[in-house]
Amino acid sequence: METKPYIRSVIAKNVKKYRKLNNLTQEALAESAGVSNTYIANIECGQTWISDKTLEKIASALRIDEYLLFIPEEADSTNLKAVEKRKKLIEYLSRRQNELNNYVKTFFSDTFEYIVQKKW
Repeated sequence: METKPYIRSVIAKNVKKYRKLNNLTQEALAESAGVSNTYIANIECGQTWISDKTLEKIASALRIDEYLLFIPEEADSTNLKAVEKRKKLIEYLSRRQNELNNYVKTFFSDTFEYIVQKKW
């Protein structure tokens, strides 16, 4: 696999993906980024290489960081799955922490009450 065509295809897919996520037409993206409609179409088809300045303009128009345009779809979905798993784990641990906190409060409250009643 050649590097340049692969990177070009990744950027092409991501420009299109983020454009659609922002509900933008190619024309609207082109206008916002200050480039031609044809240029956006060529980028999305992987037919043209994109300069760093144009990449910055397009990312800005899409309201994303430039690096997101370089992340392959398969890596992106893997990251999203990992983030979702971490989120679920944090929610679970948070619930368990609340349960543990309640148990500890009850334990010490009961113990204190027992000690007070026995007047130790």
